Amino acid sequence: MNNYPKMLYKGDKLKYEHQTAANEESEKELLDSGWVGFGDLPDASPNMKYASGSADGFSTAEQNKELQEQLDAKTKENTKLKEELVEALKENQELRKQIRFKQVEDMPADELRKLLDERKVEYGARDGKPVLINLVLESEDQS
Repeated sequence: MNNYPKMLYKGDKLKYEHQTAANEESEKELLDSGWVGFGDLPDASPNMKYASGSADGFSTAEQNKELQEQLDAKTKENTKLKEELVEALKENQELRKQIRFKQVEDMPADELRKLLDERKVEYGARDGKPVLINLVLESEDQS
């Protein structure tokens, strides 16, 4: 004679899930889908690793050391990437200045004077184009 409700299990004797069979029909369905009685569960393997790191749910010192080494490597890689980014940004800024210099260099002296007047930058009446170009670029760096 079977007594219900009856518990059936999946997993091993250390870590398992359970379901309740309310009658013979539900017990048969659970048994057919792989559920077993507690006594039929396998013993926990000593080498089995659970999501938390070890069979007892805690990380071992070796695992912590390995994780720390991985973290250190990622931190070092992150620092290197940040340094590369700073260098790339500096190079980008320098290239932008060179492009702007070419744009300003191609402008007539009258346009350069007009730009300087709009920016209220003083220049000499006899200043040549190279001086005017530098004044325009300096006024852009300050804004």
